[in-house]
Amino acid sequence: MLIRTIVNAGLRRVLKPLWNDIPSVGRMRAAYQRIDRLGTLGRRPVRVHVADVGGVGVEWIGQPDAARDGVILYLHGGGFAVRAAAADRRYCAGLARRTGRPVVSVPYRLAPECPFPAGLDDCCAVYAGLLAAGIPPHRIVVIGHSAGANLALVLLMRARDNGWPQPAGCVLLSAPTDLTAGSPSAIANAACDSMQGPNIWPWVRMTYLGAVAPDHPDVSPLFGDWAGLAPLHFHVSDTEIILDDSRRAVERARRAGNRVTLSVWHDMPHSFYYMNALREAWRCRAEVVAFIGAALRA
Repeated sequence: MLIRTIVNAGLRRVLKPLWNDIPSVGRMRAAYQRIDRLGTLGRRPVRVHVADVGGVGVEWIGQPDAARDGVILYLHGGGFAVRAAAADRRYCAGLARRTGRPVVSVPYRLAPECPFPAGLDDCCAVYAGLLAAGIPPHRIVVIGHSAGANLALVLLMRARDNGWPQPAGCVLLSAPTDLTAGSPSAIANAACDSMQGPNIWPWVRMTYLGAVAPDHPDVSPLFGDWAGLAPLHFHVSDTEIILDDSRRAVERARRAGNRVTLSVWHDMPHSFYYMNALREAWRCRAEVVAFIGAALRA
């Protein structure tokens, strides 16, 4: 509990003030890059293999030759505009080590230089590329974090609409499913969320959406068609402003007849999944690994 308190206090001091107004993308990138660099101190860099999948340059972490036995497709977070590459690679390396499956991490194009639908198109192209390479869909698990979880859900919906088979399963870590900010927690948790504030919504709409309506299903999958999706496992903290984005999504998925699980973690910061100091991060990773194992065995 002490460590959790210290982590939350640090994030309140360093990151939450960014949302006192609507920050520039450059300011956000600089802040996250500083934190990402600090996280690399004393650590060996993760070995990655850069390759083309579906016309997109991706990072393979683990052994690509083992992909036919199972592969994890990872979509990073960062508000569609930022990437903490070192933290992502460490998380993916841990997944590859614990599951024995390689991870394909997609450094999709970022807004505002490449707004919607560029990043989404990249993620869909990589999934299609894996299928075209002969990897069976029941050997693919998709994981999305934050903005990447939004992209992961839309990817599943687009795959279904395109006639592509669904993957074996999908893990959603702190998924923003409603970019209209219509979830009750967007207001109720504004004070207790240690990383994010209400200004993130106009920031994302301005940075990522452009002229696209925030309730469009390709940017707010909550309003999409949930029928026929792969098994889903949502993770979120009870203090996040996007808590109810996951709760409402789970309700939609269940009503559509999908297999879905929700894990709500107490008083955790957004992105706690990557923070080794938090025991909840290790418990969450264990749940994710168990879900992947069960999905690939099914």
